[in-house]
Amino acid sequence: MIVAWTILAFIGAATARSASSIDFTPVNEFTLQLLQNTYAFQENFGTKNIALSPLSVWSIFALLAEGSSGDTFSELVSALRLPKDLSKTQCLHSAATDVLKSKSQDVIVKGQSAMFTECATKVHDEFCESALRYDMSIYSSETQNTTELAHDINLFICYATDGRILNAVKPQDLENLRMVLIDALFFKANWTHPFDPADTKVEPFYNFQGKMIGSVNMMYHRAPHFVGSSEEIQAQILEMTYGKNEDFSMLIILPNNGISVKDVLKNLASKSQNWMTEFRIEGSSPSIGTHIPRFRISSRQDLIPPLMYSGIHSIFDSTKAKLPGIADNALYVTSSIQNVDIEVTEEGTIAASATVVGLEDRILGQSFVADKEFIFLIMQRSCNVILFAGVYEEPSLV
Repeated sequence: MIVAWTILAFIGAATARSASSIDFTPVNEFTLQLLQNTYAFQENFGTKNIALSPLSVWSIFALLAEGSSGDTFSELVSALRLPKDLSKTQCLHSAATDVLKSKSQDVIVKGQSAMFTECATKVHDEFCESALRYDMSIYSSETQNTTELAHDINLFICYATDGRILNAVKPQDLENLRMVLIDALFFKANWTHPFDPADTKVEPFYNFQGKMIGSVNMMYHRAPHFVGSSEEIQAQILEMTYGKNEDFSMLIILPNNGISVKDVLKNLASKSQNWMTEFRIEGSSPSIGTHIPRFRISSRQDLIPPLMYSGIHSIFDSTKAKLPGIADNALYVTSSIQNVDIEVTEEGTIAASATVVGLEDRILGQSFVADKEFIFLIMQRSCNVILFAGVYEEPSLV
């Protein structure tokens, strides 16, 4: 299960196209840069495991970009890799929204977003139209009544994430706000080839230097998976698909011997994304002996420092933020928090994210053994867009 929510506080006195035809490379560039920046920031506090819902972050700030100007606009366009043409930006944003609409017996993906505004704040019609274009619900609220506002927001998030996220915000989180933006994402999927719990065993887990640092419940099966390697990012890649249609998948990115996760994250953020497709072309999908830890990550991220590392600054500064396209009030972003809880089991993965602005023979044949630190991505395959991303570095028995 992945649970992610982000709080952004604001204080102040296209033509439709198929999502599969859109190039999501710019969105993935933002995602991989944000993942590297978040890892670097959390490393200062000794945090080893992280998980993000970067598409939710991108979606919220892409909407804010439509109401921005001056340096605020320039910084958002650069960091989010947005086209400077508004119609192309709207097309990309709409396509990202469409990706989050999938429902079948074995895969459910749904995204819901909302904007809660203070009754006295006159939000410009153009910004409301932009929000509605991306299926965002708009509510007028008495934001000064933080208890009632927290109740309304938590109810929205609870419903949007099928009850996976409860009490995401507290009244004290919402003091002095003029507007709150929410983006909720729920993902639940069964593996195309599930693991048998009877084959799960306690096994050692190592760091990149080969030192045993703990133990994990190692899942195992032999099933057809795409597997390959990339010298460009210095890692091996395993792709495990979800559902009968195999529209979504998890990529496990395992650093080569002697290479750290930090090195691979740097490569992911700076190199081309050709490896995402090349490993499928050069690799194959034979029956692979697959060893993957059963794991759960719970993390809380302050996203402002990682976003500032990406070059977004003025929107967080009350004296420099320029958001005239949103409302007449002088608004700026005071906080951006994301909580993520991800659980990967023998059956599959459940992911819920709420972004509030205000994821028998084990020897014979080819094998992939994730018994050391790795990076994981959850992707929509036809669009090649990343929904969730994270790092597993500190083992535990779950």
